[in-house]
Amino acid sequence: MSTVLFGTVTTSEESKYRVVIKLKLRDEKMREVLKIDFQFKNEITMYETIIPFLFECHRSMEADIGNCPSVPQFFYGRNKCGEFVEKDLIILENVNPLGFRLSEERLFIDYDHLVIALQALAKFHGLSYTAKYKDPDRLHKIVMDLHDTQFDEEGQWIFKNNALSRFGKRGVDRLLDRRGDLYRNNKHFRRFNELIGDGDNSLRCTLVPREPFSVVCHGDFNRNNLLFRYDGEGLPVDVLLFDFGTPRYGSPALDLSFFLYMNTTQSLRESRWDDLLNVYCLALADAVPPGIRVPNRAALEIEMTKCAYYGFAHASFFLPHQLDLNINDRGEMDDEETLEWFLQLGGDIGSDVVADMIQHIVDMEYTNM
Repeated sequence: MSTVLFGTVTTSEESKYRVVIKLKLRDEKMREVLKIDFQFKNEITMYETIIPFLFECHRSMEADIGNCPSVPQFFYGRNKCGEFVEKDLIILENVNPLGFRLSEERLFIDYDHLVIALQALAKFHGLSYTAKYKDPDRLHKIVMDLHDTQFDEEGQWIFKNNALSRFGKRGVDRLLDRRGDLYRNNKHFRRFNELIGDGDNSLRCTLVPREPFSVVCHGDFNRNNLLFRYDGEGLPVDVLLFDFGTPRYGSPALDLSFFLYMNTTQSLRESRWDDLLNVYCLALADAVPPGIRVPNRAALEIEMTKCAYYGFAHASFFLPHQLDLNINDRGEMDDEETLEWFLQLGGDIGSDVVADMIQHIVDMEYTNM
């Protein structure tokens, strides 16, 4: 969603900094559709205001609660928009020389990567619980500066023409073809159909902050926005979070559901789902000082029940897109043509992975929003 340059900045004192420079897309229509101006504003707000505040609250507690999560150093941000849009940019530290890099897996990541990513996410969410304990008024004030990037001014989702219902129906139909005898009369399967039938409003319900467990969410916590550092044996030992263009204040299950549905196979979900959520809960408890309330496993399960639909909604189109390695330039398309194009991505495999997610949501009874 941006043009990225890598280079070296030399200061007047001859200091050198390896940097990543993000520029806005030049296509005005794409900038508007994707709300790039808002994404730049959000990212600058996160780096200039929110993350420093969260780190400050964490460090002020003087408790043995480990380090803050890793994020790149922020050098400069400009978001003037309008006639100056081509000069808008964000300059961040290039962390590749520190050993951080993307995982080699394009699609699903293995258990070791999942664990260390969830531990990093728990550290990040833990900052919000500490900040709510330390200075709740300040936290609630600064998150008001974050802009929603999900819905347009008319309240419609980024994809029009009842897209969420149609993305979901792709998987529903495939699941019925595979296991209709088992799922057709399942009450949670019927409830899921009700959710996608009113797709936009169902998604909107997941986004409503509910206390006491709402946090500053990354908003796009996915393998393509995580950099891993490895030990000599190739095992991940640290994770760095970046790309804070779509943050929001809401349930931690927003980040969790999106990450887990985007990055796990159905077999791994069936065998290790509880283990993964337990990893997150344990790391979250360790990330805050004693006495600060965070969701335990039972409370997190309630959050997942209310918000798993969020993860599905995004993975239902994004994951088939990632599966399709032969995507050509789709040229100019109207809303309906764009939607039909997305519905064909990934072919039969794409339909299967959407059905897999629905099957898991139904089996876990994650439909009681």
